[in-house]
Amino acid sequence: MDHFRTRYRNPLIYITENGFTTPASENRPEAVADSKRIDYLCSHLCFLRKVIREKRVNIKGYFAWSLGDNYEFAKGFAVRFGLTYVNWTDVSDRNLKDSGRWYQRFINVTSKNAANEDFLRSSLSFKNKMKTLADA
Repeated sequence: MDHFRTRYRNPLIYITENGFTTPASENRPEAVADSKRIDYLCSHLCFLRKVIREKRVNIKGYFAWSLGDNYEFAKGFAVRFGLTYVNWTDVSDRNLKDSGRWYQRFINVTSKNAANEDFLRSSLSFKNKMKTLADA
């Protein structure tokens, strides 16, 4: 990100389609309890927060991929990307995943300028892991 800031005179940057895939073979409870997706999103957002604050990189938007499970052109319905679980046999049957709840809270908390918020995670080992990632 610092490369873009210096090489291209700090352009506006929008991160799009940033996501994490899980196998569609997971049952609903497994798919909804998607802590690995939360870890993935948190590590990326921790990094972005760091470069915005410390390097003044001009990141103006971040879009998680995707809001709901969907058809992926290379893998079909074999993987899930969404923050919302979609039942493929009845697409109106949906559940907000743990990652969707986390992302919702993250957006609400950080938009209120919560400087000391630890990205809504409470595990000490997770905090230490994220601190290491954010300091990288």
